[in-house]
Amino acid sequence: MNGAMATPERPLKIFPWLLESRNSHTSEDITRSIDIPDVDPWAVLCPEGNSATSHPPEFSMAAGDFVSIYSSPKEWNKWDCVVCCFFLDAVPSIVEYLQLIYQMLKPGGILINFGPLLFHWSGPPMRPDDTSVEDYRSRNSHLDRRYLDSIDLSYEDIRQIMINIGFEFLEETTGVHAFYTADQRSMMNTLYRCVSFVARRGNRCVVVPTTTTTGQEVEVPPVILSTTTTHDDSMVVDEFLTKDVDGFL
Repeated sequence: MNGAMATPERPLKIFPWLLESRNSHTSEDITRSIDIPDVDPWAVLCPEGNSATSHPPEFSMAAGDFVSIYSSPKEWNKWDCVVCCFFLDAVPSIVEYLQLIYQMLKPGGILINFGPLLFHWSGPPMRPDDTSVEDYRSRNSHLDRRYLDSIDLSYEDIRQIMINIGFEFLEETTGVHAFYTADQRSMMNTLYRCVSFVARRGNRCVVVPTTTTTGQEVEVPPVILSTTTTHDDSMVVDEFLTKDVDGFL
């Protein structure tokens, strides 16, 4: 798609269901193709079609870990809006990410979210022979520690945590039906009943005075707990459910 490698007139063809032999009505269902792109991105960004005079909106991609990229000081209080689609449940620590998004937004900035709570970092269940948490962690020591530190929260708890961080809910809908990577011709699909909300960052700005090596006092925004911290999510969540951000810091 970059450099006109693929266009609607000369698309790339992919076969997304070729390896799925179950729940098919016909053999043609699994061999059908999809053209990419189905629209011309440049025509969408510049509907006037004149590249010499058009001024397309700024558009860029940042590859890498979300926390590593956006916890940089240059991202603080910068963004007018953050939009999340099937994202918040795909992170190791939802509390950490909500803190970070609050930090990224300007006062009055908007967080728009849509998705379920599948929790991709949910750890394996405990077994009857796990007589203690230490046994459980020892048995699963081969896993990334974030699987063991993550905690699966209800939407009710997440909502309360967001309020305590400083978000104000403007719109909220639950039970919104949505498919994900679904084959509409298949006999089986997963249907999510998602939550959709719009939340606004409040004016509360919690700052922590600190001193640089030159002795100059500066202010930094709220502490973002690193995924390598010795705290586990259950401790963090407990604090956020009972205290506001000021009390936590």
